[in-house]
Amino acid sequence: MVKFQAVYGAGVENYFNDAPVDIGIEHNLGDRRKPIKGKALPDLGLIAYLDHTWNPQWTSAIGWSMVNIENSDAQLPAAFHQGQYASVNALYTPVPQVLMGAEFLWAHRKNFTDGFDFNDYRIQFSFKYSFAKKFGGM
Repeated sequence: MVKFQAVYGAGVENYFNDAPVDIGIEHNLGDRRKPIKGKALPDLGLIAYLDHTWNPQWTSAIGWSMVNIENSDAQLPAAFHQGQYASVNALYTPVPQVLMGAEFLWAHRKNFTDGFDFNDYRIQFSFKYSFAKKFGGM
């Protein structure tokens, strides 16, 4: 199954995991009483993922996502500007109650104007046992 999503809007950062604020401050130097004002920050979010079932025991997912904020002119240089995330995994279900697997993750953050740009790499392993028990004939 292939999943795509695109979102663009101003002040919708609360709907993203990475985006920190909906409103940024903007210079309003023509008004001495109110030299700054709030601005709903426009942002773009994209997601593309592929979920694949190899057989009844093995599944995988691979994909990428990104959020890009159009920062306002008075935000701090260290303000969040762009984040990207990609992952690939392999999951194994030997019996219905057990799920285990490994996943490789890459994340990237870029700040507004301070030059900070960082890649993060991770490998994680998961194991899940379901203790569910059904009683009765339903």
